[in-house]
Amino acid sequence: MGMRKVRKEAFLKTHPFCIFCGGTVLTDTVEHCPPRAMFPDRAWPEGFEFPACSNCNHGSADDDLLISFLARTDPFTDGEGDDGRMPDIIRSVHQKFPQLVSKMMPSAIEARAMNRRLGIVPEPGATNQEAGPVRVTDEIDNAVRVFAGKLTKAIYYLHTSQVFPTNGRIGLKWFTNADLVTNNGRYRVFESFQGLDGIVPALVRSRSLLNDQFEYKLSLSTDFELMALQARFGRGFGFAVVACTDRAKLDALFSSVEERMGKPNPFKPI
Repeated sequence: MGMRKVRKEAFLKTHPFCIFCGGTVLTDTVEHCPPRAMFPDRAWPEGFEFPACSNCNHGSADDDLLISFLARTDPFTDGEGDDGRMPDIIRSVHQKFPQLVSKMMPSAIEARAMNRRLGIVPEPGATNQEAGPVRVTDEIDNAVRVFAGKLTKAIYYLHTSQVFPTNGRIGLKWFTNADLVTNNGRYRVFESFQGLDGIVPALVRSRSLLNDQFEYKLSLSTDFELMALQARFGRGFGFAVVACTDRAKLDALFSSVEERMGKPNPFKPI
């Protein structure tokens, strides 16, 4: 028996239940969350391996592909990961979602209007479509929702050794790198969390710091019932999550926020 198999069996014995579907299904796989393809040379952070059943692990493979594509997209530099895998990722996206790239591209009129609004001026020889932001499609929005839910449960388990329950609730607000352009390089969704205490762990692989590719701030109540998570993935996208192990309590909190604000709560349940 190889050492990899020995380590896997030891891991599954120590963590016998899937953490992504409530801790009632026996685990038979090890899930890497965030997905390894997000990171150049697949150098994902140490410790980010989680017990999962096959359905939870393999059922989000297409979502993981879109997340890796989104995280590696950086409109501010020429870098998309220095391992040269971005063309392969784009080809895989096209194979799985043949119409996605065309759906993401705004028309020339839409691109010109967006660029004017955002103050983006195309480089000489570039079109407004090439220089400006792209549309967020339903496929991408769904992939982020799936990924945010899984990463929230993974980080909750990592820091509490408890499985996020099925009767819990997760509320999500996510953004693309276009938010940087419209808010002078700041993430507006994070600014409302500035007063929260929390931890920002150093994420490493072979002693190399990976926080420029993936970082998060976690705020937890002392009883582990309430959780706030802010996560950023390179300069591609990010999200903020408010989660509670009691669905009714979070729904009540969101309702009170809507009453005070006089408008819909920006955090959408997932």
